[in-house]
Formats: sequence, C-alpha cells, structure tokens
Amino acid sequence: MYRRPGLGDQRDWLLDFTSSLKEDKPIFRAVVLTALAHQIHLFELGLVPEVRETISLLLDALEREEEILSGDFEDVHEALESWVMERRGGGWMAYGKSRNDQVATALRYSAIRMLISILWEINRLRGSLLDAAISNLELKIPAFTHLRPAQPSTVSHYLLYIEGELFHHYRVIWHVLRQVVDLCPLGSGPAAGSSVPLDRGRLADLLGFAGVESNTLLATGSRSFETLTLGALSSLMVVLSRFCEDLIIWSTPGINIVDLPKDHVSTSSIMPQKRNPVTLEVVRAKAGRLIGSLVTLLSVTKGLPSGYNLDLQETNERFLGALRDVRDSLRVLSDLIKGVVFREVKVEETLSQFVAEELSRRKGISYREAHSLLASALRESDWDLGRALSSLGLETPSFDEALATNVRGGPNPEKLRNEIEARRRLLRGDIDKLVEYEAEKMESERRLLDLARKIVSGSSTGVS
Repeated sequence: MYRRPGLGDQRDWLLDFTSSLKEDKPIFRAVVLTALAHQIHLFELGLVPEVRETISLLLDALEREEEILSGDFEDVHEALESWVMERRGGGWMAYGKSRNDQVATALRYSAIRMLISILWEINRLRGSLLDAAISNLELKIPAFTHLRPAQPSTVSHYLLYIEGELFHHYRVIWHVLRQVVDLCPLGSGPAAGSSVPLDRGRLADLLGFAGVESNTLLATGSRSFETLTLGALSSLMVVLSRFCEDLIIWSTPGINIVDLPKDHVSTSSIMPQKRNPVTLEVVRAKAGRLIGSLVTLLSVTKGLPSGYNLDLQETNERFLGALRDVRDSLRVLSDLIKGVVFREVKVEETLSQFVAEELSRRKGISYREAHSLLASALRESDWDLGRALSSLGLETPSFDEALATNVRGGPNPEKLRNEIEARRRLLRGDIDKLVEYEAEKMESERRLLDLARKIVSGSSTGVS
C-alpha cells in the first residue's frame, strides 16, 4: 500500500484523525446504566418482581455491546430491552419509564463524560501554550492587522492571546456543563411523568447527576442543552480554526515564522518538495463541520411543537460526533504545539507607530501631525523606514525599545513573564476543580455498580 512520505513515522495523525472506524460509542454504556438505575430504584421501592434477574442481566449487558447491537432494532434502547427479555427478564423494564426520558438521560450522561474529556484537552493545550510562551518570551515577530505586519510583538504575546481565548471558552463550557447539562431527566416519563411513585431525586443521585431537570416536559422534549453546548463548542472551534490558519500562513515558504513538526505535515503524492499542513487543515475543516452540526440541531428543533418528537432522534449522532471532533481537534493541536519551532522575524516597518509617537513627544506636535510627517517621508523614501527617518534626522529605534511599552497586556517580555505565571495559577485552579468533579462522577458510577452487585448477590434488600 502506498504511504505518503512525510506524514510521520511515529503517528499517522491524519489517518487517525479522519477515520470514522475509530469513533468511541459512549452512548451504549450510558443507556445500560440508566436502565440499571431505574431497576435499582424499582427494587428499592419494592414495586416489581424478578428485578434481581433484570439487574443481573443489565450488569452482564455492559460487556456485550457488540452482541446486543448486532440485531435489527430501531435503536439501542429497543435492542437492550429485547436482549434482556430473551433471557427471562426485563418484562418490567418499561414500568414508570419511557424511552423519551431514558434517551434524554443517556445523552446527558454521555455528554457529561465527553465534556469532561474536552475540558481536560483544553487544559492540556493551555499548558502547552504556556510552556511555548515562556520558551519564546523574547522571540520577536510582527503583530498583524489586515494580514499585514502592524506592530512589533513576540511569539509569547501571540501564544498568550490563544491561551486567553481557551480560558474564556473553558469557563463558558464549564458553566454549561455544571448548570445545564448535569441535570437528570429520568423519571419524567414521556412528557408528564407517570403514576409510578418514583423519587426523581433518588434516580439523579443513583446516576451521579448534580440535580434534577425539574420540569418533565423540558426534561424529555427539549434539546436546548445540546444547542447551548454546541454553541460554546462552535465558538471554541472558530478560535482553533483561526489559530490553525495563522500557523498555516506563518509556515508558508517566504514567511517562515513557523516550522511545523514532521508528524503533522504531508508531502504531495506527486510533488516531493511539499510539506502540506494537513492536520491544521483538518482541524480547520472540523470547525466548519461543527458549525454545521449546530445549525442542523437548531434547524431540526426550531419548527417542532413542544414535547418529544422523533425528529429529535436525528440530532443525537450530530451532537455526539461534534463532541468527539472537538476533543480530537484539541488533542491534535496539543501535540502539534509541543513540536512547533518559531523563528524570529523583525519587520522594520512595524516600528512606524512607535516612531510617530516618539516624534510627537520630541517635537511637541500633535500625533496627527507627526503621523502625517512620517507618512510623507515614507512615501518619498519608497516606504523604506530607515531612509525616511534619516531624512527627518532621526535614528531607527530598536525592537527592544518598541517592546518595552508598559501597556497592560502588551508584548513587554518582563510583563509577559508575570502574566504567564498568573495564567499558570488560573490553569492549576481549573485543573483542581476538574479533578474533583471527574472523581465525583467516577465514584458515583462505581457506587451504582456496587449497589447493583449487592442486590444481585442478595446482600441488599428492597422495601418488600
């Protein structure tokens, strides 16, 4: 099989990143655990017979995904219930529970785990950017406006801009996760509950949710938790796409601000000299795909009447696929940024603003006059700053002088050093909270499974 040279011997990022065969499927486990929590609660209430056998089969089902999903069923819920019933259990699986509330619960349960993974990847990329920022603290490059060199800056200043974007998006996603997604729909029935005396707070506790989505119609018939999530993630992916575009432009021969790692470039199949920025291009494309997923969800739901409609089923694949795309894009960029090499590029014309400001101070004239005076000298000198300044009796300042500005948030290397340490403290705080939150979710799942095993073994008894 032909293998493009230059794609990287250690990792085939492009092939791994674009392969649909490697997608994980967290939804199956979430569906089984949701059914398990419901059966455990029915056992606790003493409402149904043969529940121990059903719980035992559901525990077994966790290890039989391929077998259970091999049949011809409408969805995973129907496949699971049929598999359990074929083994002399499960006749009471639908008692007090609709597929509507189970679907919504499984989706949220899966989304919580995927968002935790995304938050970890954001933090990993933030850490990589801060490491690169301290390593390139004084490496000079232009800051661009209109894709033209504008002012003297540094690589560190640029990388802190990207890290700052990630920080803002991290906090928004964290808020959506905690305040919107982490609410349990289970027990809501098709739309307005059921006559079965379920304790929805207990169901939420069994599954480790932070709380209950209190209105049953909202719990089962709304997908705003998906659109709110994808809204934040789409904005994040736009940031990543712009970051990729910068690196693609900066790595172009003739500009050469960036040298991309060999594991993230590919040669052409016919032009051996090419070093195409393939993984950056894929991330850029995935940003567009994510925006498309958000528009799809909004378009599907905008015309629906209240309550569950089967149209909502069409959003599931797009929603979960979008979460995977974001996670994988962040993971790829974290690896890429560790291997990027930045080169110092000093464009003399970017000193013009600094010179005009100095001219205004020294000659005691308004800035607009100084701007006009320097612009005229530049035109007469064919836009050569050195010659223009010489005609005005001035010397060309150094880039270090221009960077020594005291403006808060600017590229002054000494101020950036302090800023990097402040950003590291923020990152450590975010990591500590995420560790605690993820541990709570892992512990709640462990408790659920332990309780199920105790019920099956007979060491735990229900009301009856």
